Amino acid sequence: MTKILLTRPLEASRQLARQLDAAGLAAIVMPMYTFAAREPRIDFDSTWLDDNQRKLAVFTSPRAVEFGLQHLPENQLDTIEFAVVGAATRARLESAGQQVHIQAGSGFTSEDLLQEPELAANPGDALVFCAPGGRRALADGLVELGWKVRRAMVYERVDLRPEPEQVEAIMGAHELLSVWTSISALKLAQKYLPEEAWKRILGAPALVISNRIQHYLKQLGASRVELAEGPGNPDLLDSLLRLTGGRGAD
Repeated sequence: MTKILLTRPLEASRQLARQLDAAGLAAIVMPMYTFAAREPRIDFDSTWLDDNQRKLAVFTSPRAVEFGLQHLPENQLDTIEFAVVGAATRARLESAGQQVHIQAGSGFTSEDLLQEPELAANPGDALVFCAPGGRRALADGLVELGWKVRRAMVYERVDLRPEPEQVEAIMGAHELLSVWTSISALKLAQKYLPEEAWKRILGAPALVISNRIQHYLKQLGASRVELAEGPGNPDLLDSLLRLTGGRGAD
């Protein structure tokens, strides 16, 4: 039986696991981290005081919307332009009743968003919602385009250690295929998993959502690293069915 190791946050992993089960594939759900709200330490009322400047709020993930949107003053929402990284973030923001003004025409990375011509014209004040240490490249890129940028760190990652039954499932899988949607998850897996379980992962095929993760995983010693069709669960499901032929058993 082929086992698919899922390492993204719990809700997303469980959703994908149910879809895999319906297709006859078994999943090992092993999220490497969760998220918690964080005090951003920013006076949002004074962030955009100059009415003559463009006001830009950049949301970098669905979690950024979940933990960050509530901080924006309601009396300023109509004057703020909203930019997003990725379709899932757009959907989360629109479900909260906000219009998305800027999104990358293709791709789902900070670099893709920075290519949008709307960001190069008449830059003003930008606020990037993210986690500590996140989206430095995006903030730096906006500065290079002329924006005055502040980062609102409204949530933080909380590490999760693998449980013994998860390690046993990895070691007991006749065939293993792992899925990685962040380098952070890879670093935590390497840190917390027993050496033999980590070696088993590196020796098995892997599916990743970006060239950056693919390169990083290959540097760690993995040799069979496939690039998914996109970052969302529907894309991951399609890629996993393609890689396995839609079969859970040998």
